[in-house]
Amino acid sequence: MKIAVVGPGAMGLLLAARLQRAGAEVRLLDYRPERAAHIQGQGVILEHESGSHTQAIPAKAEPTLLGEVELAIVCTKAYHTPEVARILGLHLAPEARALTLQNGAGNVEAMVAALGAGRVLGGITSEGATLLAIGRVRHAGQGQTHIGPAQGPVDGFTRRVLGLLQAAGFEASASEGVQNLIWTKLVVNVGINALTALLGVRNGRLLELPPAREIVAQAVGEALTVGRARGVDFLHEDMLAAVEEVARRTGANVSSMLQDVRAKRHTEVAYINGAVVRSGAELGIPTPVNATLAKLVQALEADYLAG
Repeated sequence: MKIAVVGPGAMGLLLAARLQRAGAEVRLLDYRPERAAHIQGQGVILEHESGSHTQAIPAKAEPTLLGEVELAIVCTKAYHTPEVARILGLHLAPEARALTLQNGAGNVEAMVAALGAGRVLGGITSEGATLLAIGRVRHAGQGQTHIGPAQGPVDGFTRRVLGLLQAAGFEASASEGVQNLIWTKLVVNVGINALTALLGVRNGRLLELPPAREIVAQAVGEALTVGRARGVDFLHEDMLAAVEEVARRTGANVSSMLQDVRAKRHTEVAYINGAVVRSGAELGIPTPVNATLAKLVQALEADYLAG
């Protein structure tokens, strides 16, 4: 299968390198020409427990490459989704589809608005990946990946994508009910990302600090209340235990939000904790812990972006 991975962040690089090595024809799309040129020249360097390897992957900044692929896997930050959806709508071939594996809520809806529900897959992954430099990523922890169509039952195309992910070494499954997947991942991000960013610690450290672990439980509890009021059927009966298991399995990982804070970039907190706050407000459900976490990260972000 010919695949474009949109966004050369940690997860995008991990996916691109492993899918290419498993036999897919992968190319990377990056909105920054100089970064695309760097990756085009050096390849993608993937570090893992047993060492590292370099995967040669074509990388371009021209979205015309999207016309050549059967699948675009979107791994950009959530705040780029509206523009990415617009570009996909203009350049993807009519029969091609998009799979969003992004953090936060609202990404599937944006893709559906641009492409139509029949051409969109949503998904989540708890793989641990840390961006070390341009084109260089460390696989920091094995996770699980779940995908599903935005509308309707799992079809043959979805099963092909699933097979590719499994061949590339991902623990992957496919199911209906994409919003159940999205909200399950959202709750994991709610529990881990903002707090690791504020404390400056790796994922596993949250479980070793009793006050932090208590805040994780409170933030997750609010998100579960909101999600259930929306009719979400979470993938795990005990979601708090699932969040803690992700933190344990990716204990050495630097969360994407902490990576953003350290690099003094915009964060996705408005699409994670902020999404819970907005959804709670619509339903009349208070979410004070998530509101506070979101405001603290936004204050931190405003400070370093102003400086």
